[in-house]
Amino acid sequence: MDTLIFGGLLATLVAMYRATSRTVALGAWWVMLIAAILLMAHHITSGLALTLSY
Repeated sequence: MDTLIFGGLLATLVAMYRATSRTVALGAWWVMLIAAILLMAHHITSGLALTLSY
């Protein structure tokens, strides 16, 4: 999970550094935000399925 998020953030940083269009940089940022939320939701729900108590 961390590798995907850091890889996406690195790709977004490279897109910003290469001065690509603002739409591409914002699109990459939103894609990474959604991916991080979905991966975190999967992580949390899989932990709860193991009947862990918090």
